[in-house]
Amino acid sequence: MKRPAYNPYLPSWEYVPDGEPHLFDGRVYVYGSHDVADGESYCPGDYVCWSVPETDLADWRFEGVIFRKTDDPSNPAGDAPLFAPDVVQGPDGRFYLYYAIASMLVGRPCHIGVAVCDEPAGHYHFLGDVTLPGGTPLDSDSGYGMVFDPAAYVEGDAVWLYWGFGMPKASPRMPAAVTEGSWVVRLSSDMVTMAEAPHRLAPAKLQADGTSFEEHPFFEASSFRRIKSRYYFIYSSLQGHELCWAHAETPEGPLTYGGVLHSNGDVGMPGKPTEAEATYYMGNNHGSLVELSDGRVFVFGHRHTHGHQNSRQGVAEPVVIHEDGSIEHATRETPAYACCHLRSAEGILHYSSSVTWNEAHPYVAQEDDAGAATSAYAYVHNLCDGAEAGWKYLESDGSERTVRLEVRGAFTGLVSVRIDATDGTEVARVLVSPSEGWRWAEARISSPVAGVRAVYLVACGSASLDLRALSFA
Repeated sequence: MKRPAYNPYLPSWEYVPDGEPHLFDGRVYVYGSHDVADGESYCPGDYVCWSVPETDLADWRFEGVIFRKTDDPSNPAGDAPLFAPDVVQGPDGRFYLYYAIASMLVGRPCHIGVAVCDEPAGHYHFLGDVTLPGGTPLDSDSGYGMVFDPAAYVEGDAVWLYWGFGMPKASPRMPAAVTEGSWVVRLSSDMVTMAEAPHRLAPAKLQADGTSFEEHPFFEASSFRRIKSRYYFIYSSLQGHELCWAHAETPEGPLTYGGVLHSNGDVGMPGKPTEAEATYYMGNNHGSLVELSDGRVFVFGHRHTHGHQNSRQGVAEPVVIHEDGSIEHATRETPAYACCHLRSAEGILHYSSSVTWNEAHPYVAQEDDAGAATSAYAYVHNLCDGAEAGWKYLESDGSERTVRLEVRGAFTGLVSVRIDATDGTEVARVLVSPSEGWRWAEARISSPVAGVRAVYLVACGSASLDLRALSFA
């Protein structure tokens, strides 16, 4: 089977969540936070950048570290993590990185830093902190919401900055502004100083009653785009696993809620209305839209691995934008750690600080190869009886006669290979016996499978199975 671009779109050893995609000179650049494999906290790494030619979305290139934690002068020891950033090309042609730094960990409220570079993925140099019109730095004590997840938008000579947070109630561990939703302000030509006072944009839970956002209030992850001549505000809702979109009349609003754009468990998508029917393990989400030169539009988000919420990998999929501006969800995914469907017999978990992995559930994991991160590989761990894994958009010409699975573990039983749905037509049964190391198990395909199809595996047996790859020949 031919493999197109698949998710996660970066190598299996890389963890760049909160991805903000931008098209610059024929390449899509993704700017995000930087997690690590089996991490103990969010965003411990420096900012890195990856890019891909818009004509070949499988050919990703590592651009290197573009900004280190210690490049911010308020963080000389690198103790404070760098949260989700955004990058825009300013009216002067240079590129500006906006980031929130948790400097409250080093004695200062959360603030937004700005760094600048002459190219999209060079090393960004600190420019300054975003300031109020009078020159006072904006922070979470300024009276304009919690300073978190900044995003920027440029149109002509005008530049807007977005940020915010929206917990449903105050928390003693967080700034007092934690419930106040999202904010927007126009910046001056220096890209740092506000040209006016900020104003509210999308409502959080405490402001959403009676608005179009009532069922999906703003939580975090502000992003703003102009796609096909319409303005869109993208954000993560209080549901905690979904990205939503809203129509915007101008870059400063007002906004009208539009719908669910992406969910890392497909909840809210057509045919998947509830968490009980989720297709993958859920946790927080952050991302945005990008429009390519040929008119195709993709949404970027992230998924969770390692059985917890601190090792997130970027995912992307195409969407369709209709004449009326509405957005239709579409999926595009493929093979082992790239599964887009992963469930135990008990369903899925919605990871949070109070919900962690237990032995009934599978997850995507990673192993080092000779201690080198760049040669590490990822795999699906702990497929038990009744567990399901699925891959979409595998292309076949119908000539394949054998399916092969690279497996290991104490599992004894069979893996049912099904087409188009977990209860779809079974085309093969792969018998699996215990193995300490990786080995291939295979079976004949009972009938030809042609076209672009989804493939699902359902485990039937005792103990558990690890899966590193599947192939058809």
